Amino acid sequence: MVVLLNGAPGAGKSTLADLVARQRPMMLALDVDGIKHALGRWDDDPGAAGRDARRLAVALIREHLAAGYDVTVAQYLARPEFIEELERVSAGSGAQFVEVVLVVDVLNLSQRLRERQAHPSRHEHAINNSLVGPADAPRLAATIDDIQRLRPRSTRVDASGSVRKPSC
Repeated sequence: MVVLLNGAPGAGKSTLADLVARQRPMMLALDVDGIKHALGRWDDDPGAAGRDARRLAVALIREHLAAGYDVTVAQYLARPEFIEELERVSAGSGAQFVEVVLVVDVLNLSQRLRERQAHPSRHEHAINNSLVGPADAPRLAATIDDIQRLRPRSTRVDASGSVRKPSC
């Protein structure tokens, strides 16, 4: 099974992916941005780095599925191409594809982004804070609505609440 958790930055995708992965033996919580940020000088050409990170993520997903394990991918995707690729990889591996869109209203999203700027809790937050901020919340929320319209079979989940992370 491949579970895609899509949503705006700050929607809680990574937190939920970690929680979902803890529920299944050897389920991989794959962070495509983590792969991108691990590429040397990725910020010289973020577009190329993002494409290469997605290529590497797909290869990793194929291998993990072939080994009999599940994968969850937490990624903000405003266009359908990578979603469709994940769907094809799942089908080609005989795995179920589950697409979830985490939705947060503009006011809450703006507040989360503000909080994340003030107190980044993950390495990628510090990087992403230079790319998106509270003022971007209306645009980000609109892109999530747009992708949901393009992908009507996805499951929409209200992510406005909070989740307590279990201790390790």
